[in-house]
Amino acid sequence: MKTSLIIVKNSNRRGDEAARHLIIAAMLALCFASAGAAQIQPSPILTDQLLAQAAPDECFAGIGQPYPAMLSPGVCPSGSVPKTNQAYVWGLTQSGTKLWFGTAANVLCITPGAEQNPTPILRTTLVCEYGESQYGIANGLPPDFGDWRPPKAYVYDTGASTLTDVTPIDHNFSHTIGMRSAGAIGDTVFLAGPALGKKGVNIFAWSSSTQKYLGSCQASSFNNIRQWRLINNVLYAGVGNKTGGGSVIRWNGTPQQPFDTTSATCGFEIVAHLHGEAAYLTAFGDNSDQIAVSAWPNPNGAGVYLSPVMNAAKGLTAGDASAWTLVWEPSMYEPDPVTANAYAGGAIAYWNGALYFGTMNLVKGGLIAYEKVYGVPTPQQYTEVFQNTYRAISIWAIQNPSATPTVQLLYGESALPVYDPNTSTFVSTPTGFTPLYGPSGFGNIYNCHTWSATVFQNRVIFGTMDWSYLQSVDGAPPPAPGAIQPSSAWGADLWRFDSAPGPAVAENIDGLGNFLNTGFRNLIVSPDGDDLYLGTANQGNLTPMAGWELWDLQLAP
Repeated sequence: MKTSLIIVKNSNRRGDEAARHLIIAAMLALCFASAGAAQIQPSPILTDQLLAQAAPDECFAGIGQPYPAMLSPGVCPSGSVPKTNQAYVWGLTQSGTKLWFGTAANVLCITPGAEQNPTPILRTTLVCEYGESQYGIANGLPPDFGDWRPPKAYVYDTGASTLTDVTPIDHNFSHTIGMRSAGAIGDTVFLAGPALGKKGVNIFAWSSSTQKYLGSCQASSFNNIRQWRLINNVLYAGVGNKTGGGSVIRWNGTPQQPFDTTSATCGFEIVAHLHGEAAYLTAFGDNSDQIAVSAWPNPNGAGVYLSPVMNAAKGLTAGDASAWTLVWEPSMYEPDPVTANAYAGGAIAYWNGALYFGTMNLVKGGLIAYEKVYGVPTPQQYTEVFQNTYRAISIWAIQNPSATPTVQLLYGESALPVYDPNTSTFVSTPTGFTPLYGPSGFGNIYNCHTWSATVFQNRVIFGTMDWSYLQSVDGAPPPAPGAIQPSSAWGADLWRFDSAPGPAVAENIDGLGNFLNTGFRNLIVSPDGDDLYLGTANQGNLTPMAGWELWDLQLAP
C-alpha cells in the first residue's frame, strides 16, 4: 500500500467546501475498503476502564431551530434529541490524586476561514448547523463558528472516583475557544487556550487541593498554546507567537500570585525562540538536562528542536532562548517543497537514548498548500492533486540528536509524488529514506495526526487521529437511525514500541470501542507509573457515544 496511490473524484462546485470534502471522503472509502487498518490485528497488553464521559448539555430540535430546555439531565422534550457539545479532552494534567482537564466543543464543526458560509450537515451521529445555529446567531458568531460553545473545566478525583465541574465564572474563560493545554506544578494547576477574536492566549489557575480558582490572565503576545511539561521541578509550555514563530515559556510565579497581569506574557519567561510554533515538549537525556520540542509552522519552522544543556537545578532561562538547535525538519524527508510546508511536528517522547516522534498531517493540508502556490485545481485536476498531496503520518527516531544525529524513518515511504509545474505532472521521487518497519500511518492510511505520546511501563505509546469513520459516514447519505454497522477499523489507534530496535505493536485500533473517538488526544502517566490516563477527541454530538471520554489504562496482570 502506498499513500500516494489514492483515487478520488473531484467536485465541480469550487465554492462548496463541504461538498468537496464529502466527495473526497466517499471515493476514499471505495479506494481504501480493503487496505490499511482492516488488515491490522491488535495485540493488547493493557486493561482499560472508562472513568468519565461528557453528558448531553443541549436539546436539538432541527437545524436552525431553538433548543428546548431539558426536562431532566439527558432527557429532552418530544420532537428533540439530547445533544452533547463538549467533544475533546483538549488539555489534561494531574496534581496529586486529581486529574484536571479542559474541553473544546463541536471541534469538527468549527471551520474558521475554510468557507464563509458552510452548508449545514446532519448525520446520524453529528449535526453542524454553522450559520443557522440559533446559539451562533444570538451571540453574533460568524457562520463558520456558529457551532462553538464555551469550554468546560473538570476535576476527576482518582481516589474518590468523582467528577466535578470547576468551570469558573470568568469573562476570559467564556471567551476562550477551548482549553487546549494543561499543566501542573505542586498544588498549582493551569488550563489555557486561544482567546476568541485572536486576542492572545487565556491562562487560568487553581489550587488543586482546595479546587479554589486563582484567577486568569490574557497573554497578548501569543496566539496558541499546546503542551506543558514539568521538568526538574520547572514548569514549561510551548506557544505560538503573534509575530510568527514560537517560544518555550517557563512559569516563575507563585501560588499566591500565579500571573503578572501587566505583562504581555503574563509573567512567563521566554526560554526559547523558535522559527516554528512550539507544540509538544519532552525531557531529553538520562538526567533530563535538555528539552526537545516539536513545532508547527507559524508560518514556517515546523520540525524538532533541541535545547542547550541546562543546569538541572536551575532550568532553562532567557539566556538560553537563542541557543536551540533544529535537528529535524519535514524537507529532510518530503521531496515536494510545497507539500512539505503542510507538515507539522507531532507528539514526541524520549526513550532509551532516542527521540521518538511523529508528524501531523491535515487531511487536506497538502491540497491547501498546493492551492496557495499553484492556484485552485480545475475539476479535471482536482482528483490528481488531492491523491498526490495527501500524506499519512510518518514515525521517526533520532539517535544522538545532541551529538552526531542518526535519523531513522520507522514508518513512512521510500518515494513520494512531487509536482513538476513545468509539465503539470506528479513524479514519484525518492525520499532518501527506507522505512525500517512499514508504511506511513503505522500501516493505516487514515492516521493523519500523531496526537499524543508518552513512555509507560518502559514502552513508548503513541495515540493517533484516525479519520476512517468520518469518511465512511460523511461520504454517503445519512443512514437510518441505528443502521450504522461499526467497522473494527474505525476509531483512533494506540500503538506501542515494546523494544528498541523493533516494530510497533497495535494496542487498540477502534477508539477503545467507540468509533466516534477518532483521536486519542492526551496521554499522561500517573506519578507512581501504574496508570496511563487517556483523553479522547470525539467527532459526534447526537448519540450516547458522543462527547469526550476519560480512560485509565493499566498493564494487564
